[in-house]
Amino acid sequence: MLRRTVTLLPALGLACSATGGPPTFTTGTLDAGATVMEQPDGWVVARDAIPIADRGSTTLTPDAACMTNTADGQRVPTNLMILLDRSGSMNNRDDRNPSAPTKWDAAVAGLTSLLNRLSDNARVGITFFPTTRNASDIASYETPAVPVAALRTNRAALLGALRGASPGGNTPMVCGFGGVQRYFQGYMADGTRNVILITDGVPTEECGTDLPQCSLLPPDFACLLGREPLIQNQVRVAVARTAMSTPPIKVYIAGTPEASDTFLSDLAVIGNTPRTPDCRSSQSCHYRLQTASFEADLTMALQDIESRALTCEFQVDADPTRVDPDRVNVNIQGTGMSSPRVIPRDVDHREGWDYTEGRRSIVVYGAACEQIRTDAQVRVQILFGCPTLTPG
Repeated sequence: MLRRTVTLLPALGLACSATGGPPTFTTGTLDAGATVMEQPDGWVVARDAIPIADRGSTTLTPDAACMTNTADGQRVPTNLMILLDRSGSMNNRDDRNPSAPTKWDAAVAGLTSLLNRLSDNARVGITFFPTTRNASDIASYETPAVPVAALRTNRAALLGALRGASPGGNTPMVCGFGGVQRYFQGYMADGTRNVILITDGVPTEECGTDLPQCSLLPPDFACLLGREPLIQNQVRVAVARTAMSTPPIKVYIAGTPEASDTFLSDLAVIGNTPRTPDCRSSQSCHYRLQTASFEADLTMALQDIESRALTCEFQVDADPTRVDPDRVNVNIQGTGMSSPRVIPRDVDHREGWDYTEGRRSIVVYGAACEQIRTDAQVRVQILFGCPTLTPG
């Protein structure tokens, strides 16, 4: 095998010269001592021969000797479906304050504020439950009232749908989640998938299966009470199926105590959106909406969900035929930072970044993700060419 020392490093691919000699490199430089080796099927970089003197450093600048290319991180789009309870109880208000808005009016006001605040690029849709079509048929929920699309094209339709809807009927959560899952299965746009459930009541039996039949005249209270946990379990299963879809769907939960804090907290955990790691101990993994402060509670919940739903996923096509996936790094620079800081790759997903399946994008985790979500001035850079930095 022939071994030759060269002075250039390819970052985005190798190309053999017309004469069959060493490959042609178009960008970047190589640290001293790096090698390219001739193999029977072409020329390859001996990647382990390229050292980085400051491998443990927290900075890695675009002018580093091994750097070949940089690109500003392009955030993966966020797709958001609002799953809004329009059951009859949403027409209630705080009994102690007759001038207070109904829960429905408060929900419309809070969602209107959210839709007007989000950027034109945000993708949002809305599904009401029960639907005004066949409320007991899950197929009726597959087509949203307004499909998910960029707000620049459908903001008016969403606001119009909210103004035109009114409370009435039961609380068929199984139908709602089943329809949303089916909708996203056929949704072809890129980006993350998210659902916000806003509800004030106990789920009812529509779209459920294998439930006992209870007498209503006279009412068989023991039987009726026994159905409630069965229906709740079927909602849990529906949320699990939604969350485990491919691609996965995150399910945010905002609801009143009538539906049980334990039940709603379970849904948030199953939907991969617990508010804090230890929220199970206080059954507060969801957003609690009290009737007396429904509008204020929902406004705060939507603001927090808006921040959490903003993705920390960035597009980077690290196809091994084009980019060496072991030579990608991520820099972040935000408010108050005099220079960028390199984020290590962390396959444990605690503090750092890692590839998504197929290496078409990366996800940032931990404190860096929190900064990306909350710092309007933050800049994320993808750096190509230097060996990927890892913790330690």
